[in-house]
Amino acid sequence: MGNIDERSESKRAQILSFIMEHPGAHLRKIKRELNLAMGVIQYHLYALEKERRVISRRRGFYKRYYSTLLFGDRELEIMDVLAQETERDLLLFLMQNPSATQKELSGFARVSPSTINWHMQRLSKSGLIETTREGANTRYLIRVNRSEILTLLKNYHPTTWERWADRLADILE
Repeated sequence: MGNIDERSESKRAQILSFIMEHPGAHLRKIKRELNLAMGVIQYHLYALEKERRVISRRRGFYKRYYSTLLFGDRELEIMDVLAQETERDLLLFLMQNPSATQKELSGFARVSPSTINWHMQRLSKSGLIETTREGANTRYLIRVNRSEILTLLKNYHPTTWERWADRLADILE
């Protein structure tokens, strides 16, 4: 039976490995997937952040964790969005339909225009999209390199990539 330090380091390595494989995972997902006690995970996440091996970012209700070795600031912004279903789908719709209006986004997402406005304000604050007004219409444009979004989506969200691949194929060409 190993000593406490070895077991502790093993759990820390397990948590770090999980975060590297699942960037943007939040606390409850880490707990659920690794089947470790909440306090154990919190302790090791604190230690990993203190060691600067992991960085946490709060977006909305979730605090998400990333390996400091993998991503730059802009990539972290993109990863934050890709981890949230509605905003991710809106961003991908904009890639497919550049300069979409609030009404088009509302119809696609099946949510009210005010909800679209809230999500789009968050995306705008993250620097990923810009908003323009044309008379009564509000249009949205992506401000970042589309291939960067697609690469992160393909590498870290394969299930979503598979679901969207056919619709995004023309963007890749």
